[in-house]
Amino acid sequence: MRKESTLYLKLRQKQDVFCTRGTAQISRATLRQLPRLPGRPPLGLVRIGSQALFCALGRNGVGVKHREGDSITPIGRFRITRWMRRPDRWTIFRADCRAISKADGWCDDPRSFSYNRAIRLPTRFNAETLWRNDALYDILGVIDFNQRPRVIGRGSAIFMHIAQDGYHPTAGCIALAAKDFRKIQFRLGAAPQIVVGDIFTRRSPKIAEPTRTFVAPI
Repeated sequence: MRKESTLYLKLRQKQDVFCTRGTAQISRATLRQLPRLPGRPPLGLVRIGSQALFCALGRNGVGVKHREGDSITPIGRFRITRWMRRPDRWTIFRADCRAISKADGWCDDPRSFSYNRAIRLPTRFNAETLWRNDALYDILGVIDFNQRPRVIGRGSAIFMHIAQDGYHPTAGCIALAAKDFRKIQFRLGAAPQIVVGDIFTRRSPKIAEPTRTFVAPI
């Protein structure tokens, strides 16, 4: 057996599998927006090691994210801080990937002090349900945009998740085809860095002063 072969460990009677690799994992990925064609949604290219993969972006492409709901994929240097999956659908997974339950949500309501945080459902505030009927959140990586510190109303729930057919635009997330996610989920190391856009040459427009800011407790 080759050293780089995957070690499969079967868990429970559901035949769930988590995998680890013996080879060095990749700690950094980059994303660039491709030139936009008239009448076509924005499309990006994610580079992870030697692999280059298409991805869906927010409807308004990569840029400086100003507010909740602006459909912009934020430019900058971030980390994927956690992985989550639907346990009934995504059965081959990373060892650090947590199972999603029906009570899992993500708060996107600027009125809440849990804004841009994982929460338990139901809640009186607006929140995104992570247990979805479609396949978008069968596997997802949480990107640490606007988390420490949090600027209320600047944007929330920026994930790397599964793309819709035809790379339909997202609300600001980065979305890969399911087959590509299966290729790369084990190649990325713990808390990998993802560099979105040309952060070294892009001149960022001035950001309006936030109405309310706070640093979340650890």
